[in-house]
Amino acid sequence: MEHLFMYLSIGLVVVKLLWEVTYHQGKLSPLAIYLFCYFYFCFGPYIAHMLGLPIYSGIKQDYLYQSSFAFFLAIATLSLFPANLIGRLTINYALVIKEPVLLRQIAMFFMLVPVVLVFILAFSRIGFSGLDKVQRIQSVGIGHYVILTLWPLFLFCYMTVMPKSVMSRKVFWQFTSVVLLYFSYCFYMGERDFALIVVPLYFWFYKDTGIALWKLLLGGTAGGLGFTLMSAGRSSEFSGGGLGSFLNQGSNLMVTSNIAAWLDQGELVWWGESYFSGFVNMLTLGAIRLTTPLSIWFSRRYSTAANDGAYGFSIEGEALLNFGYVGIPFLFGFIALFLAWTYRGYLQNKPFGILLTYFNLFYFIYAIRGESLILFKAFIYCVIIFFLLLFISQRGRMYYRV
Repeated sequence: MEHLFMYLSIGLVVVKLLWEVTYHQGKLSPLAIYLFCYFYFCFGPYIAHMLGLPIYSGIKQDYLYQSSFAFFLAIATLSLFPANLIGRLTINYALVIKEPVLLRQIAMFFMLVPVVLVFILAFSRIGFSGLDKVQRIQSVGIGHYVILTLWPLFLFCYMTVMPKSVMSRKVFWQFTSVVLLYFSYCFYMGERDFALIVVPLYFWFYKDTGIALWKLLLGGTAGGLGFTLMSAGRSSEFSGGGLGSFLNQGSNLMVTSNIAAWLDQGELVWWGESYFSGFVNMLTLGAIRLTTPLSIWFSRRYSTAANDGAYGFSIEGEALLNFGYVGIPFLFGFIALFLAWTYRGYLQNKPFGILLTYFNLFYFIYAIRGESLILFKAFIYCVIIFFLLLFISQRGRMYYRV
């Protein structure tokens, strides 16, 4: 069957989502959300092609079958790997936070003041002119990328030590105002990935309460439509219909189909080179860069006329490039296990598990259309910022329980 792997993937996604909701007693787990988002970003353009809708011209249509097989391997691993069972094997050693007040204050400061300053700078240089996203970012400079990289991490640190259940109404609305200010800045600059922050915010808001499934589905649908509307005008290829634009939100099919074609044409596998480079980059805080980021490598390999990183990358494409198809199950087995393990800590109210669950819900979903370097860099920044702020807040003392 021409579309066999897509149909098998749909079946696995439906069964796994039902299993996750049942296993977690009606709650939607990070693994379930990641699986759904992965299917949407990867198979969306594939389904658009099936329906006769336009897809990106850069997609290698002769390699749709091979790409669907790569997606299927990832989805099958996420669905069948016993992540919840293995994730229960945790150590009886947990961090205890006794003095979080200063941590909250510092995190809130860095969530508010830098955004205000950069927003003022951006508006003074751009105003209401019709500049595109690239031109707007060039007007602001490196400060824009610093904000986009670090702001979510300070947010996750704040949410970890400030549960919604202990917030006063005044503090809640102050927090909401700061979040909306950041969203406004991102929207003004033409960014749209900030919308993914809504997912960890949902987990924070409903951590100690439940939510009806129909409300969750309605909110997810509205979020998907909003994400699509924010991309309006980015490409003329989908100006003819909203469904085509909705299905074409992921770059994975373009990246993976081209990588499959290049490997077929004699491109040598990298044998873990990009993962090792990303790991070294993480340990040295970016001081040592052994290889070019894959998003830049791909854009240069695909077209010399393209802007660096113009097409993004794909998380399964990196595994395919490094180890061939056999590398995909290993990568997604680790992802499934990490998501399940941290979520168990979240459910047990362990601060580090809570922090990493918020981190996963944003960065792991964001990196579906990226590469491991994104996760390595964001992870080390997140850990350093959290423990540094906690160390300062608790006056050099750290507390643990056995």
